[in-house]
Amino acid sequence: MSQRREALQEESSQLQKLTYDLLKKAQEVFADVQTDFWDVKKILSRFDEWRVSFQDSYSNAYIGLCLPKLLAPLIRHQLIGWNPLQANDDFEALPWYSAVERFCHGQGYEESENMDKTTLPTIIEKTILCKVQGFVELVWDPLSAQQSQTLTTLCKRIQDDYSVFDGEQSKHVKAFVEAVIQRLRSAVDNDIFVPLYPKKFLEDKQSPQFQFQNKQFWSAVKLLGNMALWDGLIPEHILKELMLEKLLNRYLMITVLNESDPKHTIQKCKKIAGCFPESWFIDVNIGSSLPQLQNFSRHLLQTAHALFKDNNDSSSTRALLSDLLFVLKNIKADDGIRTITETYHCEDLLITLQ
Repeated sequence: MSQRREALQEESSQLQKLTYDLLKKAQEVFADVQTDFWDVKKILSRFDEWRVSFQDSYSNAYIGLCLPKLLAPLIRHQLIGWNPLQANDDFEALPWYSAVERFCHGQGYEESENMDKTTLPTIIEKTILCKVQGFVELVWDPLSAQQSQTLTTLCKRIQDDYSVFDGEQSKHVKAFVEAVIQRLRSAVDNDIFVPLYPKKFLEDKQSPQFQFQNKQFWSAVKLLGNMALWDGLIPEHILKELMLEKLLNRYLMITVLNESDPKHTIQKCKKIAGCFPESWFIDVNIGSSLPQLQNFSRHLLQTAHALFKDNNDSSSTRALLSDLLFVLKNIKADDGIRTITETYHCEDLLITLQ
């Protein structure tokens, strides 16, 4: 363990040194260039003079369409040290951003009349999103909760502030979304493995087989929750395919179905259901859940029957049943709730679900 820790520390030190050397070299790129030709603020000040003095000529030259391409190399230069997977690393704090924002929305220009108001969203779409895409493809670990939370928070902020994901998406946005989908799909196919052991090995909670399967199960649940963070950013039908058809029904249900203890079954199902985006159940027909959750809700119903068969009507059974009904309520499995309450006369538990 100590050797592994030393190796990781050595790799971290090497990475820091390489990063420092790269950033130092980046600072020297424009060493022999006058600031008028590489400083974003000064470049935009020249265009601002043109816009003020010769508005018709400026408009006829379609400068608003040209600026994102003109500034892209200079902005990418400032983004060399930017890491979108670090929560405290904000691209809006870089000098280029304040210069472009002031140019697009500065004093003296009404929003409705400003011909350059789309310049900043275009830069975000064509330059920032492309930078983030590189991290998605080469660096981002979908099983990392911290990285996934930071990345999706950034994307949602970009969506809220610049609306780049709305309507007919550009090729840059489509490429980014596809990169995210492919990375998530790869994580499900290659990074998740939940083994299936005979029950005799799983009855002993201290056995290595149980310990390994349990560890792999919770890793898969973690990925399920990380995937849910992309709700609203990637198409819903693809997210359901990855989360429900592949991850839940292919891997997680195997463990749940082989769980012999109803208490542990309900605990695991509660964690799983807690990962599903609430938006999925807004327009679900009354009485039935999502088609992909039929096996999930059916097993919960069977677990309820097993509870009463083994423990009758004890207080512990009712507490577990309350949790089970809570899960069914969250996934809008109203038919299952009705069956349980009518069969075991526990309508009073419905009060706790309100």
